[in-house]
Amino acid sequence: MNGLAKLLGLDPEEYNHWQLHWSPDVLVLTVLGIVIPLALWFFWASLNRVGSRSRKLFLFALRLGAFTLLLLVLLKPELEFRKSQSLKNSIAVLLDNSKSLSIKTKADESPRIDLIKKALQANASYFENLGKDFNVDYYFLSDDIEKVAAGAVKDRYRAHRPYTDLTPAFGSLVERYPDQSLKGVFLFSDGADLTQEPDGISRNLVVKLKGLGSPVHTLQAGSNAGFKDLAVEAVTASDFGFVQQPLKISLTVFASSMGNRNVPLVLKEGDHILVSKIIEVREDTKRFEVELEFTPQNVGKRIYALSLPKFAGEFIHTNNEKEFEINVVRDRTRVLHLNGRPSWDSRYLREVLAHNPKVDLLSFFILRDMGDNVEAPVSELSLIPFPSNLLFDDYLSSFDLVIFQNFKYDPFIDKKYLDNIQKYVKNGGAFLMIGGELSFQGGGYSRTPIEEILPVSFRDNPRSLMGKLFHPVLNKEFSLHPILRLEKDLNQDAWQSLPQLQGINMGLVPDKNAHVLLQYAREKESAIPVLVTGSFGSGRTALLATDSAWNWNFRNVGSGGSGRYFQRFWNNVIDWLIAEPETRRLQLESDKERYREGEQALIKFKLLQKNYQPAINAKAQLTLTQLKAKPGVETELKTDEQGEGIFPFLPDREGFYTARVQVDLEGESLTEEIMFSVLKDTAEFEKPLVNEALLKKISEITGGRYHPLTGSDDLSSYKFTNPDIQVKSHSRSFSLWDNWWAYSLVLGFLVMDWYLRRKSGLS
Repeated sequence: MNGLAKLLGLDPEEYNHWQLHWSPDVLVLTVLGIVIPLALWFFWASLNRVGSRSRKLFLFALRLGAFTLLLLVLLKPELEFRKSQSLKNSIAVLLDNSKSLSIKTKADESPRIDLIKKALQANASYFENLGKDFNVDYYFLSDDIEKVAAGAVKDRYRAHRPYTDLTPAFGSLVERYPDQSLKGVFLFSDGADLTQEPDGISRNLVVKLKGLGSPVHTLQAGSNAGFKDLAVEAVTASDFGFVQQPLKISLTVFASSMGNRNVPLVLKEGDHILVSKIIEVREDTKRFEVELEFTPQNVGKRIYALSLPKFAGEFIHTNNEKEFEINVVRDRTRVLHLNGRPSWDSRYLREVLAHNPKVDLLSFFILRDMGDNVEAPVSELSLIPFPSNLLFDDYLSSFDLVIFQNFKYDPFIDKKYLDNIQKYVKNGGAFLMIGGELSFQGGGYSRTPIEEILPVSFRDNPRSLMGKLFHPVLNKEFSLHPILRLEKDLNQDAWQSLPQLQGINMGLVPDKNAHVLLQYAREKESAIPVLVTGSFGSGRTALLATDSAWNWNFRNVGSGGSGRYFQRFWNNVIDWLIAEPETRRLQLESDKERYREGEQALIKFKLLQKNYQPAINAKAQLTLTQLKAKPGVETELKTDEQGEGIFPFLPDREGFYTARVQVDLEGESLTEEIMFSVLKDTAEFEKPLVNEALLKKISEITGGRYHPLTGSDDLSSYKFTNPDIQVKSHSRSFSLWDNWWAYSLVLGFLVMDWYLRRKSGLS
């Protein structure tokens, strides 16, 4: 090789290996494999006239040499000189550092991780000698692998990672050794992989293990002998539920070495027990499937806790209780709609309510009154008596919104029930009155509790209903009010595109704190309110002083438009009256509902003035409270130019937190409260058993050995193959066919062949 290198102008000391490479064209070789033998056969036949046998053989040799050289050129040979060096093979030591390693093997013994630490310490000289022939790489293992220096293992190794998932961990190990230099793996673990079944192994994990191409020796930390524990496992519950409707919860109760006993399982909200159930624990069964059912009584985010009794001798007590959160909402918005007379206006409003999937509508239409001349007894004019006592006494609080549309309460509702409506609104209910001749003064509501809750006062007017055509004008001060939001952009144009209304109730004087959103503006006289909103106690009220809003649907569709603005308007009215979160002046949220331990929470709020313009540079008091810790942390914040404020917060412990923002603005005190949770990663404590079957299958699949650690373990019997691996550092290649002398040789052989044939008298 040295002589060839010198011939090609290379330093023989720089390269220690050479190799010949070929790049044949399969199609060309196939053709030549057929053509060349035929050509040689015909050529040999043509040499019969040559008398000298030696000349005959020489001519054939020339032709054979020319074809051979041509074939070599077509094979494209290249000579590569390279410098190679030996590479050490690797051994990987995987150290499980998940929280399950902190579980004690026995009540009077140290945690499982101590068995691993003792094995590493006792075999320190073995791993040191192994490092002379191999690269011994140490990794911490949980749901991934983290490389760690051998000298740092002793100080950094602790059981703190939240859970074990061997599939991605071994996948990362395969990626780190793509050259098949990994010749063995030590896996120190308890096998508590929550993604694997107790007696099985997933297909994905098998694929990753086979991809290693090396044996995995599993060294088990801990055992299940005498392991005593009672745990709440795998709680399955919906993220939300409906108030006053049954809600089911499924869970698994795990019991180990608990004997035969009856164990009470309790579901609580705070200190209130919702439901309890007796679990018949038997020694021959590890897991018990349980279903509980209860009925939430209140809306909002509710925190529930499942608990089992704690027995003496249990290795883990944290898994005897489990808290979870359910957002309890109303199934649908319950609306009571009373209409004093059938009309186009009531028909179209009822269609909006009936077709809204969020609305549960109860509607009553009065088809006649006492002044109608009907030749039939009163008892025969109604299928059932009007249920005023049920609606306005027993079930009034079950409604989210009460609507009186052109409705005169007398004689259908006793006046005493108007007091109930007033109390209902004061306690957080919603009330809407829609105009017509039987509304307001025409319905006899002057100086009644209904007048008190509405945002207007009634003034005697000889003409209570004016039938003039008009186009309602938006009050610019309240242009950002949620009710008026028909379009996100070009909202003013959307309102101007609506048809005119006809008919407006007169004699309505807005209260001091009322918000007049729409009005009928006259040139010489003061404006007449059309749409007015207000509040009474904890509830919201509104009125629409016309019975012709149906024009925004019927006439708009008739002129080639659509009825979507009519539907949007009424849905906006309903959302505002029932105080949906996006219609509130103070809006509070966290960027997540659940955080992991050590993760930063972000609390955000938005503050609006009474006219729904951003409240700039307003002060807000934020109070953060952990449910099991008092007092809370108070912080003063200021809003920016968008009326928004942000507060980053790092919870110092797990549990459920409440964030409460209180603002004094424009003479009102606004308060909002949200809840979020910080979950400690203790998932492995839910299934704390050592997974002996998994560790055995891993070693079996990869050709390794399984060994349970005892605290006095000798690993010197573990041996590994160590083949020599040469790695190319640099190289240089020379083409043996694409040069002048290769083609000259072919041509020289052919010319000599031709010359000798001519001398022999052949053509």
